[in-house]
Amino acid sequence: MALENFDFELDLTQLRLLAALGESCNVSAAASRIGLSQSAASHALAKLRKRFGDPLFVRTSGGLRPTPYAERLINASQQAMRAIQTGVEGPHPFDPATSRRTFTAYMSDVGQAVLLPRLVQAMRDEAPHANLNVLPFPAFNQEAALEAGEVDVALGYLPSLSAGFRQRLLYKEQYVCVAREDHPAFRNGMTLEGFRSTPHAVTSASSTGHKLLGQVLAREKIRRRAVLALPQFMVLPMVATHSDLLAIVPSRLAEIFAPLGRLKIMPPPVRMPEYDVRIFWHDRYHLDPGNKWLRDLFVRLYQVRRGSE
Repeated sequence: MALENFDFELDLTQLRLLAALGESCNVSAAASRIGLSQSAASHALAKLRKRFGDPLFVRTSGGLRPTPYAERLINASQQAMRAIQTGVEGPHPFDPATSRRTFTAYMSDVGQAVLLPRLVQAMRDEAPHANLNVLPFPAFNQEAALEAGEVDVALGYLPSLSAGFRQRLLYKEQYVCVAREDHPAFRNGMTLEGFRSTPHAVTSASSTGHKLLGQVLAREKIRRRAVLALPQFMVLPMVATHSDLLAIVPSRLAEIFAPLGRLKIMPPPVRMPEYDVRIFWHDRYHLDPGNKWLRDLFVRLYQVRRGSE
């Protein structure tokens, strides 16, 4: 029978009474268990008998016993009460030491390089049975998977995530220029002329906020001679190290490659604004204990206090 055609008029008190009568088959005991007077319980039972056209409980030599139809009602009522109890309970505690949950995070290529090494080790220490699934940012509709709970958190420079999202600042980042150590145009450091005349390797990183970089250069009327375009930042320092190309990358990415040698890090020829690297999560999951644990872990590992840099 379709639910829309089912005449269902039981209230919560009647459900609780049927569930309690299934435990004791005693009206007085059932009434006491759910906080009703015996007269109120008897009145509710009478209404149920009339409602269903069934005696529901009859006296036998072994005491009050349910009819076959009452047994079905009792079973349904007890299941309903368990479902209601589960639904209204607060969130279950999250124990990272025993959790086998798989977390999912959006990260850019730079975020993966900068954040994952320490994060992976911290997760192995604190949540050895948990897993992490890292996804690249989709080109469109980044909000949908976060809102649906398919992705727990997003990390990076994401000015498009606003309504419905919470966020915390992890650190401020800045752009730097990178070239091979012995590049002839930068023997004495960065110059505007060297920046303009040197061919560039560039990236759009269109799914995050890094179009800011192009906007600043356009405002300053500085054109780059781009001869190589890549979808991500990650490869740019390697390209710069082994060619005559210049690239602009986030400073923390440059610092990862610098110890490998032959990479020169320089400030841009014009002032570039800093940008915020934040962790984002949807408001629907703000109180989820597992989500909160993951957020707090990122903050503990990466949040830079003012004055510490």
